[in-house]
Amino acid sequence: MTVAEPRVRTVLIADDHPLVAHGIHRVLAAADTEFAVLATCHSGAETLAAAAREAPDLVLLDVRLGDMDGADVCRSLGIEVPHAKVVMLTAFSDTENLRRCLDAGAAGVLLKGSLDLDLTQALREVRDGRVVVDDGIACALGAVAGLPTSGSPGSPGSPTVPRLRPREVDVLRLMAAGMTTRDIAAELDLTLNTIRTYTQALMTKLGAHTRVQAIVFAQRLQMV
Repeated sequence: MTVAEPRVRTVLIADDHPLVAHGIHRVLAAADTEFAVLATCHSGAETLAAAAREAPDLVLLDVRLGDMDGADVCRSLGIEVPHAKVVMLTAFSDTENLRRCLDAGAAGVLLKGSLDLDLTQALREVRDGRVVVDDGIACALGAVAGLPTSGSPGSPGSPTVPRLRPREVDVLRLMAAGMTTRDIAAELDLTLNTIRTYTQALMTKLGAHTRVQAIVFAQRLQMV
C-alpha cells in the first residue's frame, strides 16, 4: 500500500525589510519541499492584494509593516482569504500589539531571531491546526495577564495555577490541538452546549477573552 505524501502548502511572506523576507524564503527553500513560497511582499496593501490573487495556505506576516498595522492586516486576511492561517513574525515583545494579532485570528507568533531553528516545525504545527506561540512571547503575554513569569506552576512564589475540572482540562487540550467545538463534542461524546459550557468556564478561570488566549495562557502554565 502506497502512503500518500502530504500536500505541499503554499506560503506568502510579508515583511517590510526585503533582506528579512529573502532570508525567510531561503530558510523554507533549504528545509524541504513541504512549503512552496508564492510571493514575498513588503507592505500591507501589497500583502492583501497578493493574498487575494494567490490564495495561500499560510501567511508569514510581520507584525509591523510600514503602511498598515499587522493586526489590521491579519483581520483583513481573515475576511479576504479565510482559509489561510496567519503566523505573525516579530523582533519585539510588544505584548499589546501581539495580543491584538492573536485576537484578530493569528494562528501563531514567532520571534525572528529563532526562525532558522523553529520556522518549518512551527509551520507544520500550524498546518495541522495547532496554535504556536514562541515561549518568550507566551511568557510576556502571561505576565500581562497576571500569570507566572518564572518558576514552575506550584513552585514557591508562583501564583496558584487555576483549578480546572478534569473535563475542562480535556476540552482545553483538544482546543490546543486545533479542534473545533463540534470536533471536541464528538471526541468526548458530549453535546455542543456542554462543550460550550466547559469552554466558557475554563476561559473564565484563566482570565482569557478568546480561545487563543486560553491556549497561550495554558501553555505558559504548562497545563497543555
